[in-house]
This record gives sequence, C-alpha cells and structure tokens, in this order.
Amino acid sequence: MTSLLPPDSDGNRLSVLAGDKSCGEECRTFIFRKENHTLGNCLRTMLLKNPQVMFAGYTIPHPSEEVMHLRIQTVEGYPAQAALRKAFVDLKTHASQLKTKFISAVDEFEKKS
Repeated sequence: MTSLLPPDSDGNRLSVLAGDKSCGEECRTFIFRKENHTLGNCLRTMLLKNPQVMFAGYTIPHPSEEVMHLRIQTVEGYPAQAALRKAFVDLKTHASQLKTKFISAVDEFEKKS
C-alpha cells in the first residue's frame, strides 16, 4: 500500500512542501502529522481572520492516515509561514480567553447553586 505521508526521516510532526517558484514564500502547503480536523479547522479559521491571508484551507487526504495538509496563500510580501505563526499565536490567545470565561461562568454558576 502506498502511503500518503511524505518521508519522515527526521521525526518532525510538521513539514513544508516546496512551493511554486512563481508565488515565492506567499504560497505554501504545510503537512501536519498526527493531527486532524480539530486543529485544521481552528487554524483555518484563525488564518482567514487575518486580512493578509488570501486563501486558507485544509484537507485530510485519507481517513486511515494521521496527516493533515494546510494550504496558505498570502498577499505579496507576507510569507505564508509568518501567517501560520500568527494563527498559532492568535489561537493560543483565543483558547486562553475562552478558558478564562468558562472558569468565571462556572464559578458564577456554583455561587448561585
């Protein structure tokens, strides 16, 4: 059986496919190993909130393999890798805010009970 995974000689969970020479650093596909729709959808949402991102989408090529492809295309002069880093920072901030709101809502609920 042919694997959809790229060669994994270094053990990294993230690799980058070489982009087309015509689009430079603004167009990349990132391959995440051992990730699924949870991270893919969260990153896609965060990326699309960035006005410098023109396109963001992810695919799970085959359900039996733990691999996710994330495609990012940005405006000229803004590297796709920078957009991905910003998406991770934004996601972490958003998750932290959500956790804080949840804890305060639970505390308020317990005070009423």
